[in-house]
Amino acid sequence: MSESLDAACGQFEQVILGQMLRTAGMGRLEAPPASDDDLSDGSMPASPAGDEAFSQLVVQSLAGAIERAGGIGLKSSLLDALEGHRP
Repeated sequence: MSESLDAACGQFEQVILGQMLRTAGMGRLEAPPASDDDLSDGSMPASPAGDEAFSQLVVQSLAGAIERAGGIGLKSSLLDALEGHRP
């Protein structure tokens, strides 16, 4: 088994896991928008773009951790299928 094929299959599983987590609602932002009363201390409102980027990072990190812990078997199934078709 080549290391590059193993890495590529692992990355593919991470992408699929990330999409599954997003579809399941992981990383969805549900906080209500800040009102003027909430900002009476002089703080700035939270950036929706920054929150979205952070939630995507959390989902990607979780997907990577799941894959490194053994994943859902997609990586090994894909490796078996691809290695069986090599000349």
